[in-house]
Amino acid sequence: MLARATVASCLALLGLAACDSTPPPVDAATLPDVGAPDAGRDAGPTAPDFCAEMSIPHIPFAAGIGGTHFGDLAGDFTVHTSDGATWNLHEQWTGCESYVFFVNLPGVNDRLFTTSFDELFTMGPRNVQYFFLTDDNDEPSRQAFVAAEQAKLEESFSFQGTSAEDQAFWRTRIHFVTDEATTIDGSVGAMLTAYIAYARMASSAVDVGGGRGMAYPPAPSVFGIDRAQHWDAGDSLAQSVAATDNSTIGMAAFLGEFYNYRSALESRLSSEAATTTVVSLLDMTTTTRTFTQTVTLPDATAMAAFDTLEIDAIVDCQAQNPFACSEWDRIADVQLCVDGTACTDRREIGRWITPYWRRGRQHYVLDASAMLGLLRAGGSTTFFVELGPDWERATEWHASVSLRFRHTGGVPSAASAERAFTGGAFDATYNTSHAPFSFTPPAGTTRVELVTLLTGHGQDGTTQCAEWCDHRHTFSVNGTALPAIRHTGEPIGSPLGCAARASEGVIPGQLGNWTFERAYWCPGLAVEPIRTDITSMVTIGSPNMVSYAASFGTGTAPGMGDIDLSTYVVYYR
Repeated sequence: MLARATVASCLALLGLAACDSTPPPVDAATLPDVGAPDAGRDAGPTAPDFCAEMSIPHIPFAAGIGGTHFGDLAGDFTVHTSDGATWNLHEQWTGCESYVFFVNLPGVNDRLFTTSFDELFTMGPRNVQYFFLTDDNDEPSRQAFVAAEQAKLEESFSFQGTSAEDQAFWRTRIHFVTDEATTIDGSVGAMLTAYIAYARMASSAVDVGGGRGMAYPPAPSVFGIDRAQHWDAGDSLAQSVAATDNSTIGMAAFLGEFYNYRSALESRLSSEAATTTVVSLLDMTTTTRTFTQTVTLPDATAMAAFDTLEIDAIVDCQAQNPFACSEWDRIADVQLCVDGTACTDRREIGRWITPYWRRGRQHYVLDASAMLGLLRAGGSTTFFVELGPDWERATEWHASVSLRFRHTGGVPSAASAERAFTGGAFDATYNTSHAPFSFTPPAGTTRVELVTLLTGHGQDGTTQCAEWCDHRHTFSVNGTALPAIRHTGEPIGSPLGCAARASEGVIPGQLGNWTFERAYWCPGLAVEPIRTDITSMVTIGSPNMVSYAASFGTGTAPGMGDIDLSTYVVYYR
């Protein structure tokens, strides 16, 4: 992985010209006089509204100059394409698309451009435009590059049996640029020039620790402009971490899915702002991983009115070198400190898994509505926020974590909750260490649920448990077993099982084995609570019993590793 990233010594690029990122001013005097609209004249058919056809909200173009760092606003730019056209971002802006760029750096990443890009149109969303660039100052070489990539596209269409309609659609959204990449007029040329100059600097290298040495920023083989018109690094196009480069252009299909997820999420949060009470737990730039935070929740009367709780977590690594970002897929969560500021007795209310090295903004919104029952008292409350282990190599990020309280109506409202079980080492003593739990639903309870947060970790050499194995979890209520909780979806270990969940929030381009399906989790994804209605199996106001056991597959013996589990009995009124 590091070998692919140490590019300062191999970026033997030719001289780079600075680019003016400011669009030229428009002289109104030069515009044609078309006169006033004639209400009696047939104006012809209305141009189709791509956003309406895709049922995607329109985002206005931001006309600012923008910046050259990942995360900055991407300003306007103009490119010339192989079909003789001129393509300008502002003119072509629909407000519901994203833009992904592939950059050939001759002598650095030529192999990448021999790979297939079928997945761009067979797996990716339709509201993405793709640009193929080469930073070669020799025009005949650029023309040869463009011709080769165009031929690959036609071969892909033929091989995939793509319909004539789809071929026509994608030909308008896959652009082969004839300009030298770093001299492109506007923001794209300016951004590439600035990034390559940065990557050449000795100071851009990061000591990744563990005796592994210095890691330089990777070559800018891919980057994007997301739906909000901001630069995204794109980062890795590798399908896995391997000794040889296994990057493929087709892996960029997942970028558009992620941009759509993030845009839809942030649009939803914005639309709910007026009806949401937000309590901030954390908002700072820091290298710290864990925090004990005391905040003031609404009072008990106000808390009683809420039926929905979400944890809104944004972690933004603003470094230009991804190796200055957090390295590993770790557990992150928010826990309630039951004993106040001492915070030695805690209850987990929401969990997500951090991504491998990845620049840019991660945004998680976790449904913690079932945990409202732990917070009804309101007032001064202490929480433990964990963004990874304290002992990990410190890297800087901006972290913002908040609680979002709402009343939506029409959904059950959690009144109280009791923790029944936690996890532990998945060994021969696992089941015997989990004694049955007795609970008595309070009078007036109308619904009872078992709510579980569950992920498996560790890689035992024989079973690959508990990250990569089929572990199952069975609860019994008053002697009657519930259907076992077991992994669903793509089989554990599927090469693209987690990558395919970019539309659910998995951030693509991680510099690690992020694409493979895990047992109940993916790197860079929220962990969804597993909720089971057990109302019909319990007696309200009387003692009831729930028992729990786990197994490796259909067997009885656990298979090593660790189970991270929090199971609650939740009462609704």
